[in-house]
Amino acid sequence: MANRRQPVPHRAQQRVYRQSQIRYAPGAGGESEISCCVKYSVFSFNVIFFLLGFGLLLFGVWAQIEKNTFVNMLSKASKLYLDPTWPLLIVGFLTFIIGFSGCVGSLRENTSFLTFYSTLLGLLLIAELSAGVFAYACRDQLDNYIRNLLNDVVVGYRDDPDLQLLIDSMQETWMCCGINGADDWDRNTYFSIEAREVASPEAGGVPFSCCVNSSKLEFKNYFCGHGVRIKPESHMTAHLAAQRVMAHTASIYTEGCLPKLQLWLNNNMLLVAVSMVIIAIIQVLGICFAQNLKSDILAQRAKWYYTH
Repeated sequence: MANRRQPVPHRAQQRVYRQSQIRYAPGAGGESEISCCVKYSVFSFNVIFFLLGFGLLLFGVWAQIEKNTFVNMLSKASKLYLDPTWPLLIVGFLTFIIGFSGCVGSLRENTSFLTFYSTLLGLLLIAELSAGVFAYACRDQLDNYIRNLLNDVVVGYRDDPDLQLLIDSMQETWMCCGINGADDWDRNTYFSIEAREVASPEAGGVPFSCCVNSSKLEFKNYFCGHGVRIKPESHMTAHLAAQRVMAHTASIYTEGCLPKLQLWLNNNMLLVAVSMVIIAIIQVLGICFAQNLKSDILAQRAKWYYTH
């Protein structure tokens, strides 16, 4: 019986692409499509953000563990926006995720991580632009919201050590006291004039950071603001009462911090705008470089095949 000759498979049938067995072969089918300059530029750029985000995240977690227990966190759940470490945790987490996905995506040539990285940067850029447009369009409502937020900050001054440090630093740096003036501290339970009924030593006073030149002192005088807002007693003569008011007024800052903040923004509007544009350009460049690297990786994968 004559042997039948087996048909030779077509050349196209000999090339089988197996996704599960992809291997990187430099120069397979020609020169590599992946630019080392783009690849390691994306990696180096995101290493900085990865380390920065990791550091912010660690610092925020450490701050929360140091000052709070689980029960305290639950009791302050409605006032989490007054805790300065939460914005730090959110910014640190986002920066960490962006840096990590950019590093892994570029170094391992992983298109999924690069897609996630580009998408996250794009969403962040859209959110920033939307926030800027909203802030400009609703500036009156935003001004009222900031005022209410700062009033809550004054009320919660003693409730959070990080918030207290932030307020003291702001008042010393800008040489101001309270939101609109020193009398705003009457909203705080400890500094309220009514606190004299419970014999509070801080009643009718202000924080030490409201005292003139407090930032220049090597040793802080934490009692300098006690009782400076208490009005003179009725039995005092008009001259003596006026002298006492002038002495107390001269020892503390009387201008509010919100007008100082508004003045700083008006004087540095160009600097703020340039900073925002630079941040947006960095994000756009990050998206472009990541998409360029992703297209190079896909072009290189098109050259991988197995012959059977």
